[in-house]
Amino acid sequence: MKTAVLHQTGSPLEVIEVSPPMLMPSSVRVRVLATHVLSFTHLVVGGQFPFPLPTPYTPGLCAIGTVEATADDVTGLAVGQKVFCSPLIVSRNNAESPERILKGWIGMTANCGDLLNQWKEGTFAEKTVYPVECITPIDSIGGYDNAQLACMYYLCIAYGALLRAEFKPGQSVLINGATGNLGTASVLVAMAMGAARIYAVGRNASVLQSLTELDPKRIAGVQLPVQTEDYREALAKRIEEVDALIDAVGLIDDPTLLETGLSLLKQRGTAVFVGGFTTDVPLSYLTTLVKELNIRGSSMYPSSAPADIVRMIESGLLNLAAFRPQTYRLGQINEAIASAAEFRGLEYCILQP
Repeated sequence: MKTAVLHQTGSPLEVIEVSPPMLMPSSVRVRVLATHVLSFTHLVVGGQFPFPLPTPYTPGLCAIGTVEATADDVTGLAVGQKVFCSPLIVSRNNAESPERILKGWIGMTANCGDLLNQWKEGTFAEKTVYPVECITPIDSIGGYDNAQLACMYYLCIAYGALLRAEFKPGQSVLINGATGNLGTASVLVAMAMGAARIYAVGRNASVLQSLTELDPKRIAGVQLPVQTEDYREALAKRIEEVDALIDAVGLIDDPTLLETGLSLLKQRGTAVFVGGFTTDVPLSYLTTLVKELNIRGSSMYPSSAPADIVRMIESGLLNLAAFRPQTYRLGQINEAIASAAEFRGLEYCILQP
């Protein structure tokens, strides 16, 4: 089979021929039909993330695939079955601080070296192996192609953030960074969860228009002014106080937008950080105390999230037709990584090995 290998950080990936990956206990081998190439993949393979990378290895996080083989101790899955493969792997013990990794991507805890080396090979390949607990059957989903289904990963992350916010039907939410891939996914999931009002905040006017057109009664696109010092006044004119703030901005070092979002939370409102701020955020102790605000982080999602997303899609609450995936073949992997950095909104970069 063919796979794309990163020999050392900062170098282009090389597509080579290797033997198919071997099954391990409680694992499933899948043929990769589609995988999401995240916008910041170039930073990860370039070694610009402060997390361990087990080079040489094949990068790539999630996958839509078909089951090719299962370990002897795996039940409930059939060869040929279509599945969603989640990259979050947690050590199977009851340690106070369990190891956590994103398969084919990065380590997430200081003690994760062994787990990372065990599951380091990712989805930029024709086939890959996952622990069975990372597998969610999706045979029941019809009407969408594999490239659209591969957008499920960010839907799961957005859902995880809204769960952390304890978001309820009929509530309102402000989504910072709504014109990025994760931001648009957050808008779609908030719609599916019954949000009464969604304020989509971002810079790209055309993406905001596309989001507003999905449901003009519930979604209000709010374009940011050019100057950061104008954020607070501009947003206060357009946005009423909200129950939840989902901060899904990319890698930026100016906290002004997040500060503004925090100022628009209702009494006992909740802010969830799921984006990429690279600096500390000033926080008013007194305001947080008096308004009884909740500030939470959300790096991934619970293991039940993919199945919940599948049910939302099956029911029609989540409409994947909004996504506009651009597809690449395995031989175009370096082109796909470069292009992914420019994709915004509902345009997703999808590799189809």
